[in-house]
Amino acid sequence: MTAGCHLDKLLSSGSGGGGPPRGALRASAATSGSNLPTGYTVTLDRSQHRSIGINDSVTATGIHAGDHTLALGSVPNNCSVSGANPRRVTVLPNDTARTAFSVGCTAPATHLAFTIEPPSAITVLSQVFQVEVTAENDSGDGVPGFVGVATVAIGTDGSVTKHARLRGTTRVSLVNGIASFSNLRIDQPGVKYTLKASVVPTLTDAISRSFDVLAP
Repeated sequence: MTAGCHLDKLLSSGSGGGGPPRGALRASAATSGSNLPTGYTVTLDRSQHRSIGINDSVTATGIHAGDHTLALGSVPNNCSVSGANPRRVTVLPNDTARTAFSVGCTAPATHLAFTIEPPSAITVLSQVFQVEVTAENDSGDGVPGFVGVATVAIGTDGSVTKHARLRGTTRVSLVNGIASFSNLRIDQPGVKYTLKASVVPTLTDAISRSFDVLAP
């Protein structure tokens, strides 16, 4: 897309004839990193949609003066937008408001990894513990733009009965590519337990280090 191209007029231009004062809005995108997308969409006031290149700008003219909402969409989950998105932009009469979206991209997420492991030993039921998993790419870098719901479960059951249960909140949404499970407990003692974390949309599961669950 040619830089600075003009969108179709959203409203008739000009402020003559007693109509409300109007202005213009110019939105630009600047993208850096790797595995770059081919383009985005810009949405004005949740209704007007236009395409924009990854290092490009578009201008809407004939807009009523006042506050408007602008959002950059079609951003893949290996990319993240700096600053508010959507954001409020104020258009002044007979003037052009400007806003820039800065986007950073990494290689896409391929797997989960435990970034906070379970303790090496915990006490059955009475001891609450925390783990954390992160969506990472093949280089081991976190992918903050990855959005999904992660679940943690017992991977290897170290109990004698092999019917141990993991208690607490075991299903949480990833925030900035990270899922934290803060109130986990296991109901039977045993040795060499592991946890398994999975996510939707699907990445390769994560397996924790082994740990023991001790009787009180």
